[in-house]
Amino acid sequence: MNNIINLNGEWSFIRDSKSELEIKDIKEILNSGKSLESMAIPTNWELAGLHNFNGTVWFAKQFNFIDKNVGLSLLNFLGIDYYSDVWFNWNYLGSHEGYFAPFSFEISKLLDKENILVVKVTSPFEDPDKIWPDRKRLIKGIFSHHDCRPGGNSKQFGQDQNTGGIWNDVFIEYGYEIILENIKVTSTLNHEMNVATVSVNLDYLSSQTIAKEIQLTITITSPAKKTIEKKELRQVQYGNNQFNCFIEIESPLLWWSWDLGEANLYKLKITSDEFLTKEITFGIREIHLDEKQQFFINGKKLFLRGTNIIPAQFLSDLKKDRIEQIASLIKEANINIVRVHAHVNRHELYDEFDRQGILVWQDFSLQWTYDESLSFKSEAVKQIKEMVGNFYNHASIAVWCCHNEPGDQIKTLDPLLEAAVKTEDSSRIVRRASNYEEHAYEGWYWGKKDFYAAAPMGPLVTEFGAQGLPMLDSMKKIVGGENLFPPKWSLWEYHNFQVDQTFNIAKVKMGNSIEEFIENSQVYQSEVLKTAIDFYRRKRFDGINGIFQFMLIDCWASISWAVVDYFGEKKKAYDTIKLCYQPVYISVNLRQDQYFTGKKFLFDLYIMNDLYKRFENCLLKFSINGSQAGKIENINLNENQMLFIKTESIDIQVPNSLSTELHKMELELIEKDTGKRITYNYFDFCVVEGF
Repeated sequence: MNNIINLNGEWSFIRDSKSELEIKDIKEILNSGKSLESMAIPTNWELAGLHNFNGTVWFAKQFNFIDKNVGLSLLNFLGIDYYSDVWFNWNYLGSHEGYFAPFSFEISKLLDKENILVVKVTSPFEDPDKIWPDRKRLIKGIFSHHDCRPGGNSKQFGQDQNTGGIWNDVFIEYGYEIILENIKVTSTLNHEMNVATVSVNLDYLSSQTIAKEIQLTITITSPAKKTIEKKELRQVQYGNNQFNCFIEIESPLLWWSWDLGEANLYKLKITSDEFLTKEITFGIREIHLDEKQQFFINGKKLFLRGTNIIPAQFLSDLKKDRIEQIASLIKEANINIVRVHAHVNRHELYDEFDRQGILVWQDFSLQWTYDESLSFKSEAVKQIKEMVGNFYNHASIAVWCCHNEPGDQIKTLDPLLEAAVKTEDSSRIVRRASNYEEHAYEGWYWGKKDFYAAAPMGPLVTEFGAQGLPMLDSMKKIVGGENLFPPKWSLWEYHNFQVDQTFNIAKVKMGNSIEEFIENSQVYQSEVLKTAIDFYRRKRFDGINGIFQFMLIDCWASISWAVVDYFGEKKKAYDTIKLCYQPVYISVNLRQDQYFTGKKFLFDLYIMNDLYKRFENCLLKFSINGSQAGKIENINLNENQMLFIKTESIDIQVPNSLSTELHKMELELIEKDTGKRITYNYFDFCVVEGF
């Protein structure tokens, strides 16, 4: 028996932009027989045609129920943005604040043959003169205030395209006397005994008026399809109950990031005659930072090659194909960790990261500064606990971070959030904030790209990068062909393009056509990222332990720091990250890039190995324009090691046959025994006429 009533689909709705209507007004309108607008739920209302709508929308769903086996009935909402009030058959059930956390109401005594569900959803406009942007109250992170959303962070347009609505599933679970509400799995490793102890915590609701003993069966299935089964007898009381048990797993298969091993996931199933079977997946792994802020997974130190992601502006629009595309882009670019930037996303995204072995730095939904009142602080503490509780079982999540760029609120608001997270989860890394001193934008917001030589903002650099224009076809979709050249700057700026930084700091040349402008912009973005990554990786575990480029992909049709645009087209900088983030990488320090023929090349090499694999008796081969130019033999590269080769050890001359123009030097590290290429890099150099 499928004891689920799916309430997705067409709902009636009534606009209430000034939030003036009351439930009695809605009842009168619904009973009047007037034709009402309808909306397919789930969705963010902007996507359903309510363009730039702020305020309240009343939603109503009528449905019949004929099953006599009502039992315990729970009305579930998996995501409403932002304030919600709920009535069932005109009985007020309660309210909820937030956009990402699921919530539910018990409706056993209210469910009838004919039913009506009314939900008041309010996502307001915050007054730019009094509240927005510095004293915000909506805990929506990048969905209400950010450089990368429609209108950017301007006071005039920064709240455009409101994300309000019933954006995730609505359903009723019924027919049993017990409903499981939450499952929390925690694993602890005993390395000496090679055993993992798995703690299973259950929260469940019972309608039993008299205490009753029930039997639960907990089944854990390993990635190798081996099962462990444990049966438990438990006394159940009326109302909320908790249950905890421990299960030992011998020789556990650990969850690893994709570059270190397999992303092994266990399946846990809980069954009983008294409730609907529930299943979750979990991973067994240990995560920590040491006193030097170096990252360890399962005891192995890992250099973090990261990026920031905002996958979509509207969570209802983030579908399976987009999630799989993002995961594929991440792994193709050799990224081993993503920072989910200043927001909480939907479970399906983390499910994919769990499966793919992609580590996650998870931000809470706070971006810049907020109200300092005690009531706001209390709400923020409540919601950050909801984040931890609801996403606790995702093996991919390694870090909880409480606030992005909080400024001075790192001293007032954020200590409360940090303490709250630590009470909920002792198994992960907890960061109070990712503040400005971790965000390096040399050559974009200040200075020059060469300033990355100082490897600034470490030891964990959580943002760095520069903007780059999308490809021509994408630009036409973003701003329209008539606004391309000369650019209509006001429209470009609405789509997040930064004019001042582009021309006065980066000093990108616009050229004589949009094609030239795109090329110049993408080349500059690529150069900034290559310069930054090279300098940072040369300082691996010597002041720099991880870096997070900003950012991977656009969340809407914009012109931004992303290396993949909204339409999935890769910019030049994507290939730069793919090259420079290779787990085994040859970083070239050019002492000179212009030569007379016959002169010795002057460059140093940093060969770094982020893997726990030793490479022995390797050949480093040099080629110029496809022709072999030299080699270094018998290179041995240890696990998780960086090898430095000085220019004095490299004896390669510029061939006399080269013309006076730009040429390419390619470097390949090859396993001599198998002939397999381990890694690759290249650089350009110029030959000029001698005297």
